[in-house]
Amino acid sequence: MNRPIRARIHETAVKRVTRIYAATLADIFAETLQNSRRADATRVRISVSVPAARSDEIAATTSEMPHLVTVADDGAGIADPAVLLSFGENGWDDALVEREDAAGFGFASLARRNCTVSSRPRSLDGEIVPSWRVELEPEHFLGEADAGVHAHDEAPYPCGTAISFEATEAIAAIRNAAEAAARHYPLPVVFEDRTDGGSTAEELPRHAFLDGAVHAEPWQGLVFGVFQGRHDGYRDPDLNFFGLTLTAGLPTVETVHGATWSVLADVDDCPELELVLPARKEAVENAFLKEMREAARLAVYRAMAADPSPRPVFEDWKRAREDGIEIALPPAVLRPWRPGFADCNDWHEAGKLSDAGRDALVMDCDPEPPEAQALWRAAEREGFASRLFEADRRLEGYGWYDGLDRATAISILAFGDGEWLRIEDWPLPERAASRAARLPSRPAAIRIELTVRPAAGRCRTIGIPADMAFAGEAWSHIDDTLPLVTRDSALQPHELAALLRAAFFSPSDDVEADSWETQKDRFDEDALHLATRLLLSDDEACRQSLAEAVRRELMWFVPGDRAVDIRIRRPDVTVTLADAESAAGGA
Repeated sequence: MNRPIRARIHETAVKRVTRIYAATLADIFAETLQNSRRADATRVRISVSVPAARSDEIAATTSEMPHLVTVADDGAGIADPAVLLSFGENGWDDALVEREDAAGFGFASLARRNCTVSSRPRSLDGEIVPSWRVELEPEHFLGEADAGVHAHDEAPYPCGTAISFEATEAIAAIRNAAEAAARHYPLPVVFEDRTDGGSTAEELPRHAFLDGAVHAEPWQGLVFGVFQGRHDGYRDPDLNFFGLTLTAGLPTVETVHGATWSVLADVDDCPELELVLPARKEAVENAFLKEMREAARLAVYRAMAADPSPRPVFEDWKRAREDGIEIALPPAVLRPWRPGFADCNDWHEAGKLSDAGRDALVMDCDPEPPEAQALWRAAEREGFASRLFEADRRLEGYGWYDGLDRATAISILAFGDGEWLRIEDWPLPERAASRAARLPSRPAAIRIELTVRPAAGRCRTIGIPADMAFAGEAWSHIDDTLPLVTRDSALQPHELAALLRAAFFSPSDDVEADSWETQKDRFDEDALHLATRLLLSDDEACRQSLAEAVRRELMWFVPGDRAVDIRIRRPDVTVTLADAESAAGGA
């Protein structure tokens, strides 16, 4: 078969016109305001009133009945009312259509709401142009019925267009939608509330889309504005099309220990920018958009070059330099390393940035909380902690950072039974019995070894004496933890209990679990019992556990002016309650 084909719109497509837009207030205000701007209006008025047919319904409150919303402008008006229902056709001149890619579908945003349009076209030669009015319902948008157009002397004067429609939304919702549409709109928008019988009108607040930019530059009909520390999220609107804001995916530039840089674009006259029609809520992914994003990134680089302390990531510094933009190098400072905690919600403030001297050691490994807590205690005891810094991949490539030594692995050894034993993989099931006897809970010595990789040369090992460590598996239950404390350590039970919590307490967030506070209290009790048994004695651990149970469960039973003696000999419990005088005398 050899015959040509050509694109066409089937007549049944009109039957789906009510589904082009979601018919939200945001859609309607966005489209009507864009049409007012294209019609050379100088201002727009949005008024809300009670429909005349319902104004006598005193029993119903204003918020319960539909509102009549009218959007009126003083633009050129509409000469031919037929363009309202001629989708894909518009009355704009060729130059405007070329600049803005006006599609002629915007009026379809009203297809699901009954609306009335009245217009008085602007006279170009002094002759009087008749004004008109038409009432439209969904059947008219679907092509199922003709809409009658009638003369109407109350159309905007001396020229302009007014569109009225019913809205079931509350006054506050209507105003919020109007404010959102007016926020970056180039024309003043007045909002008037007539629902209470009076008239309260005020101009809605507006501000330029690029307000607050630290740097601005034009590019192919756009204006880029660069901001420092303003970007809140990846999908925030970053492109302003005459008041209609959308997300074009313009780049953000992260810095090292500094604010994020972002860029917004304001449309001035940019025919090459293509937006997805008809709603224009996203940009078309094409070669121009890719070029636009790269130009926006260079605008950010130029803004960073003018900043006294930009702190660029190495990759951005390199890319900028390749494009002839010189950005100052970040200072040789790093975040001090701090140990991790088993409770991911246990927030601790990060250490302040510090100079990374020649003896700095970058922690290029990620020890589990038990290892990390033991290393931190040992490093603090030996005056070594100030040399430890967090790794920062964003700095890789800078000479000062690449020249620092790296700690790439950690190993912990305990001296027991006449030899040093590595404890990080102890006890493995196949060797548990033999090693349990050779690795005492109170070893003679503990050593933490860091494998260090220098910028050049062979790896070496740094040994740090320690007085405690944890054997066994990370993320264990408190009953399975294996704390090791040297015989000469001055570690106290409450200190070891705190270390156990930092290294192993990971509360459950299951809906059936106790609260975080209850889980923590139970863990602390078990940890203190374990620590007391290890560092003092079984008897002392038992005494402390019983005392804690009494404080937790029984203290509120005891009168404030009485003393209580409890004696337990299984299965009997004997309680002696002293009289008030005896308790006072004993005190």
